Amino acid sequence: MKDLKSDIYSQQFLERLKSLETKRKVIVSVLSNYRNLSKGGVEVLVKNLELSDGKSLGKVNPLILSFLIDNLINSQDHLEAKVLEFERYGIPKAVVYELIFWMQPSKFPFPNGKIENYRDFLKSKREELRRLGLDSFLELYAYESAERENFITEIKSKILLIKPENIEDNLWLTDFLKYLSPVERSELRSKVHPYVWKVLSNPQPSVPVVIDGSNVLMQKELRGPEKIDDLLSKIATLKETYFPFFIVFDANAKYKFNTRYFNYKRTYLHSPADELILSLCKQYNAVVCSKDRFREYEVAVENIWYKLIKS
Repeated sequence: MKDLKSDIYSQQFLERLKSLETKRKVIVSVLSNYRNLSKGGVEVLVKNLELSDGKSLGKVNPLILSFLIDNLINSQDHLEAKVLEFERYGIPKAVVYELIFWMQPSKFPFPNGKIENYRDFLKSKREELRRLGLDSFLELYAYESAERENFITEIKSKILLIKPENIEDNLWLTDFLKYLSPVERSELRSKVHPYVWKVLSNPQPSVPVVIDGSNVLMQKELRGPEKIDDLLSKIATLKETYFPFFIVFDANAKYKFNTRYFNYKRTYLHSPADELILSLCKQYNAVVCSKDRFREYEVAVENIWYKLIKS
C-alpha cells in the first residue's frame, strides 16, 4: 500500500468512503426489515452488494432468505455454522461475509481476496486496520478500493462514449464489464445504446446482419430522428446477438435520406442494393433485416425484420 498520509484525505478516498456509507444505509435498511423481506427488497440488496456472487441471493425464496438473515443476526451459533446454512441454498460464503461487513463494519472486514480461513483473514485485517490507524473496516475498504474505483470510473466513461457505429473499435472493453458491480452495470446499461450494451455484455458467438438501409428508413414502424438507431435498439431485444452489422443503401440514397450512418465503415452505396445485400449475406453467413422479402431472388436467407415486428 502507498503511504496513508498522502491518500487518506485524498478526494478519491473521501468520495469512495461517502459512496460506501450511502450504500450501507440502503443495505442495512433492507436487512433490518428482514421479517418483511420481499422480492423487490432482495433485488435492491443484490444491486447494492459489491460482490457479483451477491446475485445468488435472488435465486432463494425471500421467505427462506428471511429465515437465514434472522439466523445470521440473532443466532448464538458460531459464524461457521451460520455460513453453512447459507451454503445449503447455494449462497457462497463470501456473500455472507459481505453481509456481516455491511451490518457491522466496526467488527467485520470486507471479504476481498480468496479466504481459506476466516479467523486468519480477520486477524490479518485487524492488524492492517491498526497499522493504518483507521477507525473501521468501512474506511479500510474505502482505502483499498479507491484506486479500483478510479479505474472503474475511467472504464465507465469510455463505455459511455461508444455508439453502435464505433463499437467494433471498443470491443476490448467487454472484458472489463466483469469488474462492475450489479449497481454499476445497471446504471451504465441505462445510459448507453441498447445495441451497444447487448454486444458488450454478450461475448458469445454472434451472427452478422445486413441492413437494407433505404428500405428500413422508409418504414413507419421505426421512430425518432435516427431510424437506424431505433432499428438497432429493436434488434438488441432479440435473444440472438446480431453483430457486426452492415448497411447497404441504394446508390442515390444520400440525395433522399439524412443519417449519420452514411459515415459508418460498414456502410455501402450500391444499385441495385438487393444484389449487394444478398452477396454480403452469403459472404459473411449473415441474416438480413429488411421489409422486402426478396421473393424475386432464388436465395434462402433469414430475415429478422419480421421477428422485430412480433417482439
